[in-house]
Amino acid sequence: MKIRSLQVIALLIISITVLWILCPAIARNISAEDGHNSCNEQKSEVPIAPSATLPIPTSTPSAIPAPLYKYYNITEDKSDFNLSMHVLELNPSNPELIFRPVLSHKTLFGYEYLSVMYDTWQAKVAVNAGFSHSNGMLGGLFAIDGKLYTAATGNFPALFLDKGKAYIEDVASRVWVEGDGILLDNLFYNNYSKKEGIYVFTPLYGTMNRLDVRHLNAVVSNGEVRGLIMRNKSYEIPKDGFLISAIGKKAEARLEELVKPGMKLELRFDIYNGDDSFTGFDWAYECGSWILKDYEIIVPEKDGWVGTMQTRVPRTAVGVKEDGTVVFLVADGRQKGLSDGLTGKELGQKLLDLGVKDAVNLDGGASSEMIVEGKIVNSPSAGRERMLPCAFIIK
Repeated sequence: MKIRSLQVIALLIISITVLWILCPAIARNISAEDGHNSCNEQKSEVPIAPSATLPIPTSTPSAIPAPLYKYYNITEDKSDFNLSMHVLELNPSNPELIFRPVLSHKTLFGYEYLSVMYDTWQAKVAVNAGFSHSNGMLGGLFAIDGKLYTAATGNFPALFLDKGKAYIEDVASRVWVEGDGILLDNLFYNNYSKKEGIYVFTPLYGTMNRLDVRHLNAVVSNGEVRGLIMRNKSYEIPKDGFLISAIGKKAEARLEELVKPGMKLELRFDIYNGDDSFTGFDWAYECGSWILKDYEIIVPEKDGWVGTMQTRVPRTAVGVKEDGTVVFLVADGRQKGLSDGLTGKELGQKLLDLGVKDAVNLDGGASSEMIVEGKIVNSPSAGRERMLPCAFIIK
């Protein structure tokens, strides 16, 4: 009896020992409904290493693209003065951004609403640009992608974009024709006029030279002079070359003396400031008078395009900060209770307050306009859009 009792006790001890050893292993696979293990084992906080047969992700989250621009509105409301300014800032070095001047049409003549140019270029933002003559011809230098559309006047600074860097410089330009031992200089380039002299027209100007006076034409196609032809009305510009036209007896005689059929001629141009020549840039666009230069307000009392700079009117300007940021400012005006506008010096001070280093004037008055994401954000002084010859777009 004693032996049987001892056997039972021994069996009981062995059973308890086995259960004590096996309980944690069983607990890994069997859990109670409340989420706790049926055995009282604590869970380790150390994660189990992933199996070597499973791929470990190595990709990193893609960087958030930089915004194309920053737009904001600044207002002032005083008893004797109201102001509403629309400011656009952009980083031209942003590789996702396209920033450039555009024409109202494919050639140099004509006007269009800013909203139409905005839609045509599928832009995100559009701002009115500079000045033009009454026929829609641009008022000064416009060069882009190595092509010269219009020459510089030499009277106003130009905004440049060069490999993502924007800057403003006083520039002049020279256009000439050379080849086979001759040089034709002092030329009118893509310029509509009836003054006596020698003109050069390219397909960028249009299909015809638009001269309705007596003039002698030298047709240059694929670099070769095809012939000299006298005309009293508009003559066609070759699509694969350029046209040299002479108005006046002296100019006709000079062209006839120097240029002969069969000659190989090349059209060349240079944009310069003193001894410095500007080449390889993305684009250049001639603006109006200087407003700021090296953080100094140097706006003149009168501008050759807009007249007096001493009255408060709607104004548009473009400037560049020390870090390369381009700033457009459109100030509403001529609207009592909303915005009175700015004088030239007041415009300069507002640009200084924004941290702008260099700035120049653009067309103002009823032409001042800014479109952001399809909406005209400012209040044009005419109560509607005015047709423009050109604009700046961002896309």
